[in-house]
Amino acid sequence: MLFSRCLSKRLPVKVALLPLLFAIKKASATGIVADGNTATSVSMAANGHQTVNIALTVGGVSHNTYSSFNVSSAGADLNNVGVNARTIVNEVTSTNPSLIQGAIAVLGPRANVILANPNGITVDGGGFVNAGHVVLSTGQVTFNDLTSALGSIQRNVVLTTNGGAITIGPGGLSGTLVNLDLVAKRLAVSGPITNDFTTSLGGVRATIGNSTTNWDTSFSPSDNGHDWLISSTSPGVANHGFAIDITAAGGITGGRVELIVTDQGAGARNLGKVYASAGDAVVAANGDVTAVDGSINAAHDISITTPGNVTLQGAQVQAANNVLVKAGAVTLTDDATGWSTLVAQAGAVNVTTSGNISNTGSLIQAGAAAPNGNAIGGDVTLIAGGSVTNHSSAVNLGVVFSANGATSISSQGDITNDNARLLANGAVILAAQGDVRNVIDHTGGASGGQPSAYSSSRGRFLFLTHNTSGFNVDYGTVTQPSQLAYVASTGGTVTIKGHNVANSGGIIQSNNADINIAAQDTFTNAAVFDGQASYSRSCWIFCHASASSTVRPFGGTIQSGANLSINAGTVARNVGGNVYATGDLRVAAPTTYAQGVTGYSAITQDRGFKAFFGSSWAQILASDIGGGFTAGGTVSLTGDAVIDGGSIAAVKGVSATGTITTVRRPSSTPVQIGQHLGLFSWVGY
Repeated sequence: MLFSRCLSKRLPVKVALLPLLFAIKKASATGIVADGNTATSVSMAANGHQTVNIALTVGGVSHNTYSSFNVSSAGADLNNVGVNARTIVNEVTSTNPSLIQGAIAVLGPRANVILANPNGITVDGGGFVNAGHVVLSTGQVTFNDLTSALGSIQRNVVLTTNGGAITIGPGGLSGTLVNLDLVAKRLAVSGPITNDFTTSLGGVRATIGNSTTNWDTSFSPSDNGHDWLISSTSPGVANHGFAIDITAAGGITGGRVELIVTDQGAGARNLGKVYASAGDAVVAANGDVTAVDGSINAAHDISITTPGNVTLQGAQVQAANNVLVKAGAVTLTDDATGWSTLVAQAGAVNVTTSGNISNTGSLIQAGAAAPNGNAIGGDVTLIAGGSVTNHSSAVNLGVVFSANGATSISSQGDITNDNARLLANGAVILAAQGDVRNVIDHTGGASGGQPSAYSSSRGRFLFLTHNTSGFNVDYGTVTQPSQLAYVASTGGTVTIKGHNVANSGGIIQSNNADINIAAQDTFTNAAVFDGQASYSRSCWIFCHASASSTVRPFGGTIQSGANLSINAGTVARNVGGNVYATGDLRVAAPTTYAQGVTGYSAITQDRGFKAFFGSSWAQILASDIGGGFTAGGTVSLTGDAVIDGGSIAAVKGVSATGTITTVRRPSSTPVQIGQHLGLFSWVGY
């Protein structure tokens, strides 16, 4: 049986488009203009379409320089007929940025294309035809000439980038390319970037920040088996903010998608859609990585690495295989659009942080059900240098789930599962240097859950006095009664280790295997009670009594389908809850407490002989609830035990190395006004 899957501030559209509109207006007056420093000539047809007759090659590279390189919607051709260049380099030497609004086609033999403009490049409806590898860059162009033993020259291209932005407008950028590289100081994407060529090795790659990139021009423009990027280095200059910014209208689609930020402190933000259609999606930054109502999907693996924070807000990260996240901290939250997801369908999820991992109202999942109904996938592994917190929101459950493996969480701080679910069809392993808490939210009642009595006399008539007496108990309210905290496995062991281990209102369960709990200090299992109970009796000629109770327990259940072992350094306490093993139950602690909690039930009678004469009768029963250690096999206690309204029982007998002291056996007693009220308050444990 499988468990079921139990903002950024945005500029107004008019303001955000102003720089782009200004660039379009400025570029409309000029198209492609050669600067005369290379043997490059440009002609224009009546419809505005331009043709560039490129310079002859050196080492297979045609180098062309321009004072202006803008392409209108009419498009432009790079004429490679007779030149047969493997790589066509287009370099802007002026201070004019480039605006590409149409298709750039290579005439003749297919070629790799580089467009370098340090002043910036805006693409809004542009694309490439008959091109192999394409690089758009704001870097400075130099060449690295290599001479072979036979005297032939290979001219590699070096791009040194330390400024400028590539901006993708609403019209987007498209092509069917071996690979598309974007190399700039900054990248802003407000439209779709689409590379239709499907390969797991190539797609779209963005190298953003200061960098020096070296390109091997010896590869054929049709070679999709080799990466022509020889090396990429960065001085690691300090920068802040988002060097890559993808708006909700933006997106990147390619066989493989890589987003690389080189500057220290600079990050990436995605509000749109990133999709690796045939391979991996890779995000590597030195600052924060944020996705808000956006998505990152991959046909293979997803990798996100940064020393900064990774934040998902209403965002979906989903890989067909594995998901790997290494960060300073990881935070998942839901929002009005729904929960965030971090999902590996057929593989594993591995999250490692130097700080905290926090999941609120969102899903972290490895594996799924295959079409034949069988479970597929691997483990969910969360490793935190800080604390791990799994919360539910007011709307959505917080879920960490492995469909076909183990859910393993380790933390240098605390592990807290609050109204949420830590689940696996394999093993569940929780190991914290701090505390482990499986808890539900509860608001306290009046008087801290202690009963309060009242009595008054008034209105004497003859020898009769109007007497009123009663009591009230308020255990408060369980905030989300439908969102109990679960740590559960259907088919594996449940292992929990921490300084203190507390199951307060939650459920710890293994259907078919052992549960092992070890607390260096204290172990506490407690049911959480909510509701109110009241009794009132008023007499004057006739007596009228009424009683009511909505008191009920939640959780505090630990249940093993096999054996159950609990170890505590100082004390093991069961307060109003139930600890049960189908097999043997072993508790090792200096002192073990089995403590019942007072629950209330009301009896009211307004019919019968007394009622006929105007009286009514009611009563409140105070009964011990929970506090039991029970086993289908044996119960073995190492240390002393105290029974205080709870119980210790086993089908095959109970044994203890110390003494078992019974302070009070479980009982049910009518409450008498004016006498001691209640047996053991849950709040006071």
